[in-house]
Amino acid sequence: MKYTAAIFFSLLILQLKAQQLLVNPYLQDASPTSITVMWEADGQYTSLLKWGTSPALGDTVIATGEVSFLTSYIYTANLTGLLGNTKYYYRVNSGGVSSITYDFITPAEQSEEASFNLAAVSDMQQDGGNPNKFYEVVHSGIIDYIQDTYGSAVNENLGMVLIPGDLVDNGLFYNEWKDQFFDPADPLFGYVPVYPVPGNHEYNSDYFFKYFHLPENGTGGYEEHWWYKDRSNVRIVGMDSNTGYQIQAQLDWLDSLLAATASDPQIEFVFAQLHHPHKSELWIAGETPYTGQVVERLENFTTSTGKPSIHFFGHTHGYSRGQSKDHTHLWVNVATAGGNIDYWGEFAQADYDEFTISQDEYGYVIVEVDAGTDPRFTLKRFSIGDEFVTKDNSLEDSITIRLNNNSPGQPTGIFPANGDTVNPDCFILLGDDFSDQDGDEHGASQWQVSNGCSDFTSPVIDRWRQFENWYFEINTQLGDDLVDEEASAAANTAYCWRVRYRDKGLAWSAWSDPIPFYTSSTQLTANFLANPGAEAGIGSWTVEAGVLESLESGECSGTSPFAGQYYFAVGAICTENQFGAAYQQVDISSYSAYVDDGVCTAVYGGYLSDWGGQDIPSVALEFLDSGNNVLSGTDTSLAPQTSWTLVDEQWAVPVGTRFIRYIIMGERLSGTDNDSYFDELFLQLNLVADSCSQYTPPVTSSGSPLKRRKVRLFPNPVSNGAVVNIPISSSDHLIIRIYNSSGKLARLYDHVHPPTFYFNKTDLPNGLYLMQILDGKRVLDNIKFGVVD
Repeated sequence: MKYTAAIFFSLLILQLKAQQLLVNPYLQDASPTSITVMWEADGQYTSLLKWGTSPALGDTVIATGEVSFLTSYIYTANLTGLLGNTKYYYRVNSGGVSSITYDFITPAEQSEEASFNLAAVSDMQQDGGNPNKFYEVVHSGIIDYIQDTYGSAVNENLGMVLIPGDLVDNGLFYNEWKDQFFDPADPLFGYVPVYPVPGNHEYNSDYFFKYFHLPENGTGGYEEHWWYKDRSNVRIVGMDSNTGYQIQAQLDWLDSLLAATASDPQIEFVFAQLHHPHKSELWIAGETPYTGQVVERLENFTTSTGKPSIHFFGHTHGYSRGQSKDHTHLWVNVATAGGNIDYWGEFAQADYDEFTISQDEYGYVIVEVDAGTDPRFTLKRFSIGDEFVTKDNSLEDSITIRLNNNSPGQPTGIFPANGDTVNPDCFILLGDDFSDQDGDEHGASQWQVSNGCSDFTSPVIDRWRQFENWYFEINTQLGDDLVDEEASAAANTAYCWRVRYRDKGLAWSAWSDPIPFYTSSTQLTANFLANPGAEAGIGSWTVEAGVLESLESGECSGTSPFAGQYYFAVGAICTENQFGAAYQQVDISSYSAYVDDGVCTAVYGGYLSDWGGQDIPSVALEFLDSGNNVLSGTDTSLAPQTSWTLVDEQWAVPVGTRFIRYIIMGERLSGTDNDSYFDELFLQLNLVADSCSQYTPPVTSSGSPLKRRKVRLFPNPVSNGAVVNIPISSSDHLIIRIYNSSGKLARLYDHVHPPTFYFNKTDLPNGLYLMQILDGKRVLDNIKFGVVD
């Protein structure tokens, strides 16, 4: 009998020890008057939620349970009859095992117009090589940032967390939900409600829909696949962009919801989240056309109602933020919170006009929403670095959008003026200075040239320039002040041009009044190259190394031509070589008078691309005398881009040149194919050298600032030295400052005599630079230039 009792008590102790909470409590579907609390235990037990307005608790709710896996149960307790903007305390208990005491704060009633913050993160699916990144994003990132910034409890300054999918690596594997998602996030979701949507890695698993209790206000039969939730003046819209749910029913539901939102006076912003991107700079293979249909609806809603919107997404493991050209709508990839980073050059990538920044780093987004009399939101991106460099909640990007944002002042076109005749090969459109009654800064400009002043529906030139464009870790817009734009057009033609300005809050000005102008005869020769686009096979080209191939679309798993039916592959891809080179040598002796007068430049380039951003297509020139001796050569121009990229260069032709050798090269840096592609190549001579038509300010003695005439630096990029032409100052002494791409001063010249300054590269490292020319404290111009070996 003693043995039987001992065995009984031993089994009881083991049973009690075995009982445990597998997933600590987390919050769902919060409103001013209700909230849902969920947790998971290792068995079917009587499960309770004790709660109250103080740590003493006092009230009890019995939870319902649902089998999650084998003997484990997910428990759900719904609290109702709550008061808005009130702190409540709670503790859960299953089978006698209790959690710690947590607390939450209910959202304020919409009528109170309360401000709040939210966090958005995505793709925390665990990377086996860096398994703790989601924990770091939550604890060292979100929690530390909120506490350090506000100095109080996290849920007093964070209202919700949005997750656009890929919470785990494989949603069909039960253990991943606890190990990869809930445990690393604990205890954040016990204090702040979380609202996810499914990504492709959830695999439409039952576990996703068991673990989360999302609003059931979507289409009947598709509960929790799409839904909406209101918080203060924001409507959060959750959508399912996965295969199988890219259906018209979801779009119809969105149409109805947006129509209702348009007439809802309490909703001033709409934030949608779905997993797949419409466009993705770091990984174009992940793009989904269905998301484009969602974006189009949000854009049209925003423009018709004046209520700004966002679509948050993930799928691509990196951060991107952009905006629609004609709508106050943000595109924001809030990844990656743990998934293996999609690094620059790792996959096929593209530099899209919409995006102003993309980064291959871990991080999260915070959105600060203000309601009341001046509704606005500020979106901030914080980074914790990548696998190799650690960052401590580094602010990488920020934008503020206001509901009531006054438009910038209408710009005035300065040059070309009414009736001006310009060089068709190069002219510089110039608008007046940016002005904004709200004090906003200049965010973008759009330039259009049309065949007539009454119709700009099909402009011959249409360029949208934003104040920054961080792509491949370089700001390609560095130094662009957005008030001028270099262009070219057909010769002996009548045109009309206009410009509009946008502030950094995404409000556009009215278009400037259209201005008619004319182009003169061209100063460019015809293209010297024969067979510039591979349409005649590889004829007229001499192969120096590797293989030159003329390929049709998709041949040997290559790309599609930029134009025509064929393109060149150098290296190449059907027959693989690590390096390839081919050339054409052209005779320019008939232009020797221009060459020997020193006024002739070579204009050359073409469209270049590769497959994944890692192989290197490049072009260069060599200048030869009458005896075929090389006089000099140009720098090598590279275009390691996955989309067809125009290379358009100019280089001074040395005196004595009689032949020019045009060289195309391809270098394989990864894989087996040498994916270096070329199409529509060109080589021309500009017979009057630097002849760009530009604004010349009138002579004045008033001392007031003048509209600048563009400073020119030649050649660009700089390999040894360059000449800077400064035609815009009456001062005898100017200052030139050169900044590197990080904004640090790299060189200072404080006693420069215009109009000509010779600049030596000397010890400047390769990279992108900004040259600033000053007359006293007045900035005359900024020039961005590259330095190469």
